[in-house]
Amino acid sequence: MESDSSYSKNPNIIDKETENGLLLFDTEFGKMVELNSTAKLIWQKTGDRFRKADMKRIIEDGCMPAKDIENDMEEFIESALKFNLVVKDGKN
Repeated sequence: MESDSSYSKNPNIIDKETENGLLLFDTEFGKMVELNSTAKLIWQKTGDRFRKADMKRIIEDGCMPAKDIENDMEEFIESALKFNLVVKDGKN
């Protein structure tokens, strides 16, 4: 993942908190995905547009273990792109 890449959240996503995380629903395509607690923290604390540095700060400020922070961020972005939760800016 490029460190200076920016991402925009899909505006068609609505969310609902669950017992284990956060449920996201794409109103355009009718797809649903549940985020774990770390991904929930990232999703709720980032704005409509964010960068890798924003994610790292959120995870560190949220007192999440930083052991695999780089891998966790990369997995979050890969999954978010796969499920159409975000789009890499400049790539529609």
